[in-house]
Amino acid sequence: MIELVPMNEQDFQKYFEFSVKNYADEKVKSGNWPQEGSLERSEIEFKRLLPDGINTADNYIFSAIEGKTSVGMIWIAKRKEDGINDIIWIYDIMVNPEERGKGYGYEIMKALETKTKELQQSTIKLHVFGHNAPAIALYKKMGYSVTNMIMEKKL
Repeated sequence: MIELVPMNEQDFQKYFEFSVKNYADEKVKSGNWPQEGSLERSEIEFKRLLPDGINTADNYIFSAIEGKTSVGMIWIAKRKEDGINDIIWIYDIMVNPEERGKGYGYEIMKALETKTKELQQSTIKLHVFGHNAPAIALYKKMGYSVTNMIMEKKL
């Protein structure tokens, strides 16, 4: 069973360094950003979202633990959208590469449902890159529905 525990500062620094680069790569891969300057743009975005790092108000960055082993992480935040206060936004979820294919993504998402209720929130939202077929399949399996879709055609 997965337990979500607050990430410590040392693990957060490793996560931050990895994720800034990974997010830049994903934005380039999806066609949203050019390669040039993508790393800088990503770092600016992360610092805007987490101005106080792991201690940023209404943000929760958890290590996903099974037993004594970290199998992944999830970063969520309380958000207010269109006057609605009870939204948890998933900014990032990751299963460690060596742990993929073992059902941990599903378990982390189920643990998040419990955590969302503990935080007295009732809605979970997320963004997923269109090229991330495994994640899309997981979210559909778990009952998430598409609320918006952006499409494009390169000429």
